[in-house]
Parts: sequence; structure tokens; C-alpha cells
Amino acid sequence: MRPGRTGTPGRQAAPYGHGTQERAARATRDKMKGKAETGNKPQFINTLLLALATALLIAGVGAYYWFQDLMITPVRVVGLIAVAGIASFIAAQADSGAAFFRFLKEADIERRKVVWPTHQETLQTALMVIIVTILISLFLAGIDWLLGAAVRALVGG
Repeated sequence: MRPGRTGTPGRQAAPYGHGTQERAARATRDKMKGKAETGNKPQFINTLLLALATALLIAGVGAYYWFQDLMITPVRVVGLIAVAGIASFIAAQADSGAAFFRFLKEADIERRKVVWPTHQETLQTALMVIIVTILISLFLAGIDWLLGAAVRALVGG
């Protein structure tokens, strides 16, 4: 058996987890289409968790402004960040909150796959945008001048 292959000898196997990648891709597509299994928590618990997280966040913002005369700003900011973190953790326990954080994780994975332009490509593209903008503005200025001259000739001014 060749390295990198799985399965029994004499049987053709998929290279390096090919089947696993297909299953993962299919599961992701199903989730995006809404065919994925909904959470296993009762709706009441999900609503309660989201309401608690929202109430905690509103209380944190209220406390931030309530204590503006009693505490310095950095202390209030750290407190607000801590409350937001706790509220996020509570919201993530609900099915919709877990789906949201899963979406954020998948979006970050996709962001990492992006091939960003080099410095030279960025400069060249910016230069082309500036040149085209100047050319179009000159063209429109010429059209404006011609139409203005035509109107002045018609009106007699």
C-alpha cells in the first residue's frame, strides 16, 4: 500500500481524507441552506438565555454611564468589556447564539484564505483608479462646456 492511502490492500481508497472533506463540505452546504438539524434546547431556554444576555448587556451599558462621575473611564471600559464577554458567553449557549458564533468562526477561516494584493499591485491599482477618474472628469467637463456653449448660443447669451 502506498503512503497516504487508507483502506485494505487491493481496494482503491480516497487520498488523504477526501471523503471526510466531502462530508464536511456537504454538511456546511446543508447548514447554509437551513437543512441542518436545529438545536436540542427547548425554545423557552433559548429565549431565556438570549433575554438574559441582552438584559446583562443593557445593564452593563447603563452602569457605564451611571458610574461616570464615580470611576475613571478605563475602569468603566474594562467593566463594560467584561460584561459584554459574559453576555456573549451566555448568548452562545443558546442555539441561535451558537450558530452565530459558528458563522463568525467560519467567516474568519474564509478570511484567512484570501490572497491579499502585494504593495506593488495596490499602488498600480490605485494609480489606474486616479488616472481613469481624471480622464472621466475631463471628459464630463468637456461635455458640460459643449452643452453650456450650445445653450448659450440658443438662448443668445
